[in-house]
Amino acid sequence: MNTSSIPSPASSTGLAKGSKIKLEDGEEAVRYILEAARAAGATSADALYLSGVDETVGVRKGEIEKVHAAQSRGIGIRVFAGQRQSSVATSDFGADHLKSLVERAVAMAQHTAEDPYAGLPDRILPPAIDPVRLFPEEDHIPSRDELIERAKAAEAAALGFDPRITNSEGAECARSRTHVVFGNSLGFLHGYRKSSYTLSCSVIATSKDQMERDYWYVSGPLWESTENSEEIGLKAASRTVSRLGARRIKTGTYPVIFDPETARSLIGHFAGAVSGSALYRNATYLKGREGTPVMNPCMTLREDPFLRGAPGSRPFDGEGLPTRKKTLVDAGVLQTFLFDTYSARKLGRQSTANAVRSLGDGPGVGISNLIVEPGTLSQEALLKKAGTGLLVTELIGFGVSTVTGDYSRGAFGYWFEDGVILHPVSEITLAGTLDEIYKNIVDRGSDLEIRSSINSPSLLVEGLRIAGE
Repeated sequence: MNTSSIPSPASSTGLAKGSKIKLEDGEEAVRYILEAARAAGATSADALYLSGVDETVGVRKGEIEKVHAAQSRGIGIRVFAGQRQSSVATSDFGADHLKSLVERAVAMAQHTAEDPYAGLPDRILPPAIDPVRLFPEEDHIPSRDELIERAKAAEAAALGFDPRITNSEGAECARSRTHVVFGNSLGFLHGYRKSSYTLSCSVIATSKDQMERDYWYVSGPLWESTENSEEIGLKAASRTVSRLGARRIKTGTYPVIFDPETARSLIGHFAGAVSGSALYRNATYLKGREGTPVMNPCMTLREDPFLRGAPGSRPFDGEGLPTRKKTLVDAGVLQTFLFDTYSARKLGRQSTANAVRSLGDGPGVGISNLIVEPGTLSQEALLKKAGTGLLVTELIGFGVSTVTGDYSRGAFGYWFEDGVILHPVSEITLAGTLDEIYKNIVDRGSDLEIRSSINSPSLLVEGLRIAGE
């Protein structure tokens, strides 16, 4: 497709004045906006169409507590007048409104400051993978009653697990369906649809004067992802009961194992530090360190946007560039930062197709599926390898700076000796720097699960300062 073939906003689309563009036809809406931008004097433009259907049910103590259903749609529009730009967004699909909004956006762009790095990518290629291969088709879309049934089953299993489970914060089951279409005046126009299902449960345990809460969840692209609802409830209850009897430990430096959930958080800080926008702002402790060791040699981090059904999968980025697999860290050595078009131009680099965007803003730098390559040891084997130390299962607070690399977070976990867990631990703080933590990761577990856009197995850190009593 080229811009000359796009129908004009009033005549070729056949829309009467004041009419609505078909909401289910995101491509038609994007085509209309791009031509309206050209007619209004924009030198280039892009548009992102998002529509979604979401439904969530919540139960507590066997009773329905929440039913939430929503349908949303919107378009984000970015226009350029040379190297001046503006962005607008709307959920009104009236033809007259869209045309007027685009005209106002072009007028705004003409009054903004020039930015020599602003603009669309230099060229556009088709997606490297067919979206049909990325997002599985649904064989069954559950009814609201089915959502309720699974939430109730998870909570019932949790409440029946142990007499010390005395209360419930509820269980929720949710489904969502999203339609994404992106187009620009370079001739790019593609879209995809994806689904997501989530089931979660949270309960409370008490013993004497102690009270603890914990949760568990599962998510996936198909309804079948939530079919083991009782297991989710039992896991939530088991985690909650195991927290009873928590106490502090003596201040010192000990081996620390981050479980997959907390390891994911730890790796998330690294993802922020390798952003091209952080690099050109001098806001990352990793500046100037490409090609040098930044982690232990056992660590390899890859980004794979082509994992079927994974949360971060996508065939193209927020600027229409085809996504691709890449290695961020290879055997501990930093291979690349991540760039969108703007940050790449600022630094004289090439985009890595890592642009992300929302309806109301221009592109920024983000990630697809970031994965720590797993090891061969189970978490139990990691405990035995570490000998004595702390297994961390919850992180608290936000005392982390990717500018300086300083790290300080509250934590909850379990003290183990000779590879055997002895008791839960609370009211402690982990302290150090990201640099030393990453370099002291001496092994990884085999317990990798793809549950988020950032995924990691358990990570064994050789020694980390713990402030206790």
